[in-house]
Amino acid sequence: MDYNEPISNVKWIDVNTLNPNHYNPNVVLTQELNLLKFSILKTGWIQPILISNDNIIIDGYHRYWLSKNDKNIINKYNFYAPCCILPLNECERMLLTVRINRAKGNHIAIKMHELISIVYNNYDISIENIGKEIGATIDEVKLLLKEDVFDALDIKNHKYSMAWIPKTNKN
Repeated sequence: MDYNEPISNVKWIDVNTLNPNHYNPNVVLTQELNLLKFSILKTGWIQPILISNDNIIIDGYHRYWLSKNDKNIINKYNFYAPCCILPLNECERMLLTVRINRAKGNHIAIKMHELISIVYNNYDISIENIGKEIGATIDEVKLLLKEDVFDALDIKNHKYSMAWIPKTNKN
């Protein structure tokens, strides 16, 4: 089988030759960045950085950032990261960046509860290790393990504070 696909041509490239794009709307918070680092160090590279012919990053900025700035990843990979080169113009790159970020989806609490319950109940993994593996605190894992979490938290009777009070137009 001869596939002419970008994934068929992964190259290890010095991250010092890569350049971030100026349009990426994706933000990764510290907890998720630490989880990405943990994942790369534990499992290795499972997803290449996507770059253009002129080494502009299309997808994978945070993997690039860790490869360039985290001492543990630098020690393991010596400033190199797997990359796929896509011959796209800037407009195509911009649209692909958004498409990839949007296609990753969101986690649904009920599905997360089911998954964490299976892992905890069937695979003899502690709450602490589950938290480490998914980048969650012990309290977050315990919350995910609760049946009927909304009933347990008594959401219906929760008193929310006013975050702001809208101005009224008084003419």
